[in-house]
Amino acid sequence: MADFQSSSHKAKWIFTPQQLAEKYKATNNRAKQMLEKYGTTRMRVDVDGSLSYPEPQVNMTENADKHSRSKPISVEEEQFMRVYYEYKLREVCSAFYFPHKIQATALLYFKRFYLQWSVMEHDPKHVMLTCIYAACKIEENHVSAEELGKGISQDHQMILNYEMIVYQSLEFDLIVYAPYRSVEGFVADIEEFCHPTDENIEKLKEIAVAEIDKIMLTDAPVMFPPGQLALAALQSANEVHRVLDFERYLESVLSRQNSAHMISEISESLHAVEKWVRKYSFPTDKDMKHINRKLKSCWGHNSHDDNKKREKKSKHKSHKSSNEMQNGPGLT
Repeated sequence: MADFQSSSHKAKWIFTPQQLAEKYKATNNRAKQMLEKYGTTRMRVDVDGSLSYPEPQVNMTENADKHSRSKPISVEEEQFMRVYYEYKLREVCSAFYFPHKIQATALLYFKRFYLQWSVMEHDPKHVMLTCIYAACKIEENHVSAEELGKGISQDHQMILNYEMIVYQSLEFDLIVYAPYRSVEGFVADIEEFCHPTDENIEKLKEIAVAEIDKIMLTDAPVMFPPGQLALAALQSANEVHRVLDFERYLESVLSRQNSAHMISEISESLHAVEKWVRKYSFPTDKDMKHINRKLKSCWGHNSHDDNKKREKKSKHKSHKSSNEMQNGPGLT
């Protein structure tokens, strides 16, 4: 595997908070414009992976009142939707007993995808499952789309339809660097640095990994290198067990790496990561019901999906609850 310093991850997928805010605002605005123009925001993904945009409304005046009932979700509501599905992504990976590296890769894929698209344009449930499927492939732990879909009662064809769109949205940068491996490297280095007891080093590592789990659910992974995420997790863990003088360890790391960064810069970055963890907020059930109603409204005028659902309902009324579930935020 290539080194992080020369990777596309470092070159293309690390952003400032301002850049992230601009990207989220831009995708949200694009979806809002689609809603105003077409009366829907949801894009259809065909079997070959191609996208179909909504058909322009012939008479927007006649449908103005109807369209006015479809309110776009806000940037903040999109954030809640992403947070919700990132947590669901972790639940699915746990249910399949996937290792940390698959979960981390899938999370990074999901985060990157929604730097390019709004959740109003592509169903986050479909994207989430496809990101897991893609992560299994790239991490050489292949699980078939059929097996993945069957395990959570979802149509596996949807995963296959979305696969190419996900790759394209990631700009085919499929090698990602998660902080779990960095934690292991730093833990081994800490053992050489201060020779802690086996018990203390294991406790430090255990808490650090738990901290990484929290960090991966924030925006920090698209703002900081994996090494800094790992150090932030270890710093938090060390505050619990006091295994070493962490500032002195940071100075040692920087001197050995001939880093151009000052200790104050690194410390500031580590504290910034901790702040992202502290301000992490998971949406309530009430939040999600409200946002999901608005999202369904944005998708409700999609002729592609509506026609298909009408046909299915008329022929297979017994499948009604399953069809409704596919438009909701929950997973069975």
